[in-house]
Amino acid sequence: MTYCHQFLSNLSSLTRFRLHTGNVNGYTQLKIRRFETSAEELSACLDLQLSSNPIAADFKENSCLLLCDNDHMDNYERDEIKITMKVFMSAWDTQQIDQAVTSLKEQLKTKDIEVLILSFPELDLIDGESEDDEHRRWFEKVKPLYAYMEKLVETSEIASIGVSDFSARQLKEVLGQFDVKPSINHVRLDGCCQVPPELQALANDNDVQLLVHNDPTPFPTNNIFKTFCEIDNGCQKPMCSPLFETTWLSRYSVWVRKRSIMTSKGYIVQFQRKHE
Repeated sequence: MTYCHQFLSNLSSLTRFRLHTGNVNGYTQLKIRRFETSAEELSACLDLQLSSNPIAADFKENSCLLLCDNDHMDNYERDEIKITMKVFMSAWDTQQIDQAVTSLKEQLKTKDIEVLILSFPELDLIDGESEDDEHRRWFEKVKPLYAYMEKLVETSEIASIGVSDFSARQLKEVLGQFDVKPSINHVRLDGCCQVPPELQALANDNDVQLLVHNDPTPFPTNNIFKTFCEIDNGCQKPMCSPLFETTWLSRYSVWVRKRSIMTSKGYIVQFQRKHE
């Protein structure tokens, strides 16, 4: 039995688990490659880790399996670093935010996170719905999730809030309705090279940073687990993708404050067994 096959066999007894890549920057093969999207980077990282015998061994229910050494955090004092994370959600569920934040704090052994950027789920389209009605329905979905992030700020679990791919209208709505304003709007500039002027002006007036990202929208999380099946001929169905689906994914970066150096970057993915 191959290592990959044994790894998947151990997972097959679980109903929920998380995979943590550990520090992606620790792999020279990945650092020298240029990826068009972060999803390509994650897929390449999992391919590399699972084909080179990951260190994960504690296959417990609802546990987080670390796939490589993660001692990078021990090189710095906590006040010397800044931690940012982006959570890609699959549903309009505050529990996904809670699980992602809690998991990262546990893995990095920290009590707080400086920046939490949320990538909201896609809104289901309704035929014949007007643009105004769609916007109102979108904001009703956003409100409880954003309010939950505000509570994380109040409890000092995170220091600031970020959003992703908000239009000028969406950003204006959030700025006008919540006490804790977003400090960042992550934007993807597909097919153009500049931010829309209206969005740029609104961000400037409200001290919102517009930071460019290369994350696909939506993030193809449910394709990630299929990667495991392609590593080795011994990894065949039904122990792969049919058993599990991803619920959320987070990407984090650890920066050295005074030197502006990224000392670490990694991904955590949560998997849930599909209902029969």
